[in-house]
Amino acid sequence: MKNFLTLLTGAALLAATPALAQDTAPTVEAKVGMKVVGPNGADVGTVDFVDAGVVVVDTGKNKAALAPDAFAKEDNGLSIMMTKVDLDAAVEKAAADAKAQLLASLTPGTEVKSVTGAAVIGTIKESDAKFVTVEHNGQPVQLPVAAFMTNADGVAISMTEEQFEAALADIGDAQGADGG
Repeated sequence: MKNFLTLLTGAALLAATPALAQDTAPTVEAKVGMKVVGPNGADVGTVDFVDAGVVVVDTGKNKAALAPDAFAKEDNGLSIMMTKVDLDAAVEKAAADAKAQLLASLTPGTEVKSVTGAAVIGTIKESDAKFVTVEHNGQPVQLPVAAFMTNADGVAISMTEEQFEAALADIGDAQGADGG
């Protein structure tokens, strides 16, 4: 499975690398499918997606979102100041750091909100590396850790309140049909 992580720190990572004639280079126009090479000219990947100030580079192993000003124009595409190995390592480290931060935040008593932050889904009762049990309206609901995220307001699930309630109703209907 490919890791996808928005590396807003990508520009900072690139800025930490000595610039090669890019000190005052203007932002280039990246297009899907463009080849991306590193400082040594070796392939890093291709542009997978471009939107709202973010250029996603697919290395074949990971996807990294970088700021458009992280790129310079080359004859055959674009270049960045990181090798494929360095970019993959940065994405994987950022993903591991984010997962560690998430796991550390999934503690008993923590309030869980909807993806929009508009509704409180419940309170965490317990968690481990795979599952989190949330008390919702007096009932324990077990969800996979992958359903959770951290944001500026704390912990949220990747559903709106309506989606969460519909999923609970579907589970209740399925259990009722099974006689349990």
